[in-house]
Amino acid sequence: MAIHIIQIDKHRFVCGLFWQSLSRPRELAAEARELGAKIDSDLYVLRIDQSIAQAGFGQSADGARRGMFSLGAIVSKTLALEGAFYDGEKQRVHNWLAALRLPDGMWAYFAARDANFLPNGDFAGTREEVLERLHGDYALGGWNVVLGDAELADYGFHNFETRTVESFIPRRKDGRIRAHRWWGLQPVRVRRSHWPAIAAGVLGAALAGGWVYMQHVKRLQAEQLAEEARIAERQKVLRLAAPSTQPPPWGAKPKPMSLATACVDRLGYLAAGGWLLDEYVCTGDSVSYAWSRHGSTLALLRAEVPDAKFDLNGEKASLVVPLRLERNQPEALLDREELMEPIISDMQHIGIGFKVASLPVPTPTSGAAQASAPRWQAYSFNCDSQGLAPTAVAQMLDKPGVRIDRIVSRAGHWSIEGVMYVK
Repeated sequence: MAIHIIQIDKHRFVCGLFWQSLSRPRELAAEARELGAKIDSDLYVLRIDQSIAQAGFGQSADGARRGMFSLGAIVSKTLALEGAFYDGEKQRVHNWLAALRLPDGMWAYFAARDANFLPNGDFAGTREEVLERLHGDYALGGWNVVLGDAELADYGFHNFETRTVESFIPRRKDGRIRAHRWWGLQPVRVRRSHWPAIAAGVLGAALAGGWVYMQHVKRLQAEQLAEEARIAERQKVLRLAAPSTQPPPWGAKPKPMSLATACVDRLGYLAAGGWLLDEYVCTGDSVSYAWSRHGSTLALLRAEVPDAKFDLNGEKASLVVPLRLERNQPEALLDREELMEPIISDMQHIGIGFKVASLPVPTPTSGAAQASAPRWQAYSFNCDSQGLAPTAVAQMLDKPGVRIDRIVSRAGHWSIEGVMYVK
């Protein structure tokens, strides 16, 4: 992976490290140096986020130098401390993608799954190269949030949050970067003296080195604790100052007709290899199939659906396929009566039971938090299509603030679940 170096203020930052997980909590530095030696890397950096330890490796032959700061380690630490807004609330984020414009015109790309950087999840390249990587990884599904420059907001990424690379770098009150030693690359091999020493001298050096190392670890821990406290305080101030921290959730979901059309178009494998399709579930992120053997064999299903997953007894099988749909800017909402009464009336006219229930909305207690409370109400709904295609029902639901969450087919019967948002 190519190393890319940029300068921000007086500091130099590096992208393109190769990340590997560590498994020896008491010997992280030693384990990292061992791994570095095995893969012929001479520089490394440690990151510890959300109980996850990883080492990022680089080579001086590619331009990296001792003391250069790992931009990926900084971004992941800030995100681990600040969290991100998704699924209706600000919370910790473990699966995320980030595409950030760099000061030199290049772009940085980061991808973390289960809080671990993917081995190629630290990358810098042109805008086209980064967008190609972003779209490719996004299609795999399962990401909590996508972070990036404002110009990417129109691409329809689920739970998109606008961020700049500078927003991840902590700064002092005077505007200078608040640098931390643990950001910097360290040498994999520690130089040793070539002169022999007597046993007592070796023991003394070992004891002294251990003491120095412990002091170094304590300093790193103190710096990270101080950084966590500083960012927590900053987030507290931002929460109190911001007029609203909760973006409209319907903007992160596809519209009813868009989802229903995609779900119907992708329905298949009704009797793949002689297996019976028990359930088909379609959401804005994926479609999934569940089959039972019905007297057939594993080989017959595998021949038609190579990616199917079987249970231990070979009686049940499943398949999940990512679904990527366009997300639109959140539209203005209607009043409850203006939205719901025509929908309910249409459902009653064709004999569809349409069940609606009020969803609770978080009610902050502090005055500042109350100012940022959501200015909408949400109602869940579910119905059975009564023999109609989901697209026919979705056509009646395709109104401002209405979103379908799940479309399910069982034995040929369709059911639809979703949420209606009103002002």
